[in-house]
Amino acid sequence: MSDFRPLELDPLHPKRHLRTLHTPFGPRAVYDSASFCTRCGSCQQACPTYVLTAEETFSPRGRNQAVRLAAEGKLNPAQNKELLSRLVNSCLLCGRCTQACAGKIPTAEHMLELRRTLNGRALPALLHTLLSWRSRRPGLFRFMVRAGLALRRAGAVRLLRLMGLTRLPGLAWINHADDILPARTPAFAKRLRQAKIPAAPQDPALIYLPSLEAEFFMPDLAASVLQTAAPKRGAHIWQNTPSGLFEYVYGNVRQSRRLVKNLIRRREQTGKLPLLTDSVDVYLFLRRAPQLFERWPRWQQKAREFAEHVLFITDFMPKKPARAAEIASPVRLDYSALFRREGEPFADAQKTLKTLFKKNFVECLYKDADTPAFGYGFVRHNLAERVCMDAVRSIARTQTGTVFTLSGLSALELDFCLKQFYPYAKADHFARLNG
Repeated sequence: MSDFRPLELDPLHPKRHLRTLHTPFGPRAVYDSASFCTRCGSCQQACPTYVLTAEETFSPRGRNQAVRLAAEGKLNPAQNKELLSRLVNSCLLCGRCTQACAGKIPTAEHMLELRRTLNGRALPALLHTLLSWRSRRPGLFRFMVRAGLALRRAGAVRLLRLMGLTRLPGLAWINHADDILPARTPAFAKRLRQAKIPAAPQDPALIYLPSLEAEFFMPDLAASVLQTAAPKRGAHIWQNTPSGLFEYVYGNVRQSRRLVKNLIRRREQTGKLPLLTDSVDVYLFLRRAPQLFERWPRWQQKAREFAEHVLFITDFMPKKPARAAEIASPVRLDYSALFRREGEPFADAQKTLKTLFKKNFVECLYKDADTPAFGYGFVRHNLAERVCMDAVRSIARTQTGTVFTLSGLSALELDFCLKQFYPYAKADHFARLNG
């Protein structure tokens, strides 16, 4: 008698998918994981998209049911591609439903598996191509970003907007990028020199993997992270180095696996120093890296050892941060992140803010909206504007002065919305609390 094999979403293309998902209750196949949903409804009011649409199809249990039906052959992905694309791309991948679920069902991971089955692009083609160059052609990517920023400073984007060209379907994302990015962006190397931070110290304390936004659009954030985490010995900075998260969420899981392998090999060559990142999304992804290597035990063991030494900036925040007295209060913590909203980074950040600001720290309710994470504002069929407005209403209702996020991109997204609708408040990355 042969061993039982669980149903698969896409049995003809197994290399596009993960074999198992690592859940709090152990490894599970995707079908088994989705089947654990009992449709109890505990997740409904925690899901931002269900709260906005009130449509069962776009609720967490509706999404899990779609995964089950597709795996059982009762829902043909090819024949229902438009509906399933909307179902997948409207999901924020925020993990609120997992937090509320007694079985900790990873609905966000199920949605990524369904997206890989559809084999479609969630991002506009031009933006997807540009971002994919960071792993495939890093030199060209760096050049294109710098050229784009130079053209933006020269007024090229403003001209395109005045001519109405950015309203074209393939270029509409330029409007959103122009809205949220800082008006002026100093060069990364120049900002480090100004802060007297060595780019290649002789005896580094750790490795710093800057996020895309910290390296190219928010170098002040990178300087704050380095001054907080390694003020004496410095850090070995891996510039223009992809983590594999973009490929995992928007692209090819095989390419994501290759990029994580590169990180593991490179760390082994530098003495296995701890690896620090400023993005909670990258942190959560790398901590889950072992599930990428289920078919390769040797690499899975290496990934486990690697994941154990991935750090976040909350591990280094001092008890009395340098800028704490300058912060406009009340303050609150925005829990926006991919896959999950609980764990050490969130607990540590909350503890720090509560200790510093005491009664001026605003406790968030489970139904308070978070900022859409990791580029969701650029995704087709997104509900980012409506979700952000809910977040702004919650901030205004509590008269919050400063909102701290654990991701630079989330800070940019939220700060833009606040400037428009509630300029009394501002958003900033948690690391900026110390400089």
